[in-house]
Amino acid sequence: MSESNNYQVLARRWRPQRFSEVVGQDHIVTTLQNAISQKRVGQGYLFIGTRGTGKTTIARILAKALNCQAGDEPATEPCCECASCRAIKDGSSLDVIEIDGASNRTIDNIRQIRDTVSIAPVASRYKIYIIDEVHMLTKEAFNALLKTLEEPPAHVKFFFATTDPQKIPPTIMSRVQKFELHRMDWNTLNSYLSVMAEKEGLKTTPSAIAAVARAGNGSMRDALSVFDQVLAWGGESVTEKDVAALLGLTNREIITELSDAIVKADYEGALRCVGKVMEGGRDAEQFILGLVQFYRNLAVLKVTSDPGKLLEESPEYLAELKKASEGYTIGQITSAIDELLQILPKLSATEAKQTILELAVLKLIHIRSRISADMIFAKLEELEKGSVTLEKEKEKKEPQKQDAPEGDVALARQLFPGSRLDKNQ
Repeated sequence: MSESNNYQVLARRWRPQRFSEVVGQDHIVTTLQNAISQKRVGQGYLFIGTRGTGKTTIARILAKALNCQAGDEPATEPCCECASCRAIKDGSSLDVIEIDGASNRTIDNIRQIRDTVSIAPVASRYKIYIIDEVHMLTKEAFNALLKTLEEPPAHVKFFFATTDPQKIPPTIMSRVQKFELHRMDWNTLNSYLSVMAEKEGLKTTPSAIAAVARAGNGSMRDALSVFDQVLAWGGESVTEKDVAALLGLTNREIITELSDAIVKADYEGALRCVGKVMEGGRDAEQFILGLVQFYRNLAVLKVTSDPGKLLEESPEYLAELKKASEGYTIGQITSAIDELLQILPKLSATEAKQTILELAVLKLIHIRSRISADMIFAKLEELEKGSVTLEKEKEKKEPQKQDAPEGDVALARQLFPGSRLDKNQ
């Protein structure tokens, strides 16, 4: 990774500049490109989604595509080389105006837009207004925007972005085309981060990439921000332990060690694991949440034939989880999760966090050692089957008590004339 006095964070450096670079939102990219090629671009678009999923990014790419000067018509893929594309990227375009709805939310702010929409673009095909967090506008501001949005000049487009569409009036919603951006799944984040790390020349491990992807929680921007933090923590070499240390997470090795102690009913070993967590300065709540996630993963492995679709884990760790799940029944796993969720709120109400954690792991051993009703019934069925088998074997051992075949009786009469066999004729 090259050094620079003006360091640009990964989230900005890796921000998509073309439709082809957008990750995880193919349904939106395809629709917008088709609208451009078919000349069916609407006057207003609303991009809905959680933070860091690409709402504003897609709005900017669409603005570049509509104003791209590489050809005489809007492009389905911006060239990113012409003056218009470069100006939009740099935020210096006079014809693409970005507005923060949180800080420009009053009716006076919207009146300024309304008063300028009739002015023709300076150097582009369209004058485009991008309003981020549009749900923050006041009721009066929305009313002032309504007429302009309904019948804008032909050279004007409105692109809105929001994380809370419920706060947008129905009158506004009915006048725009709505696109809902998907929360990015773990596989998408994991693959993207792996490619990014390789191109940046970073030394990472698959488990470290997987941990950062999980920390992103469906947001590409959050995942890249975590990556930046980890790089500042450990330099250009990133391990899973670095991610865990930075985010206050419990090392998975401790959770695996604790699970083994629980399965073996090793009380001392379980308490040692709690000691390691507290000595390492880990957050007690995060430790419990880590255990909940661990047992949730075991439950998924128990009840599904294709856990890879539900678990955000690498194949190597899935194999470890599969081995760990063999030590539990599904009933024990669900009981463990219930117990941990009940203990979680107690941690914030006391200073005796280590005692609460120790009590928690001792209860987990008790749950694991407890014989469930299902196990009792299974044992009874096994015993019943065993008794039936013994009865059948007993019957097989008693053929000598049965009458001898008739042919053998006749032969015995010939060999022993005058015996009781002759008298019984």
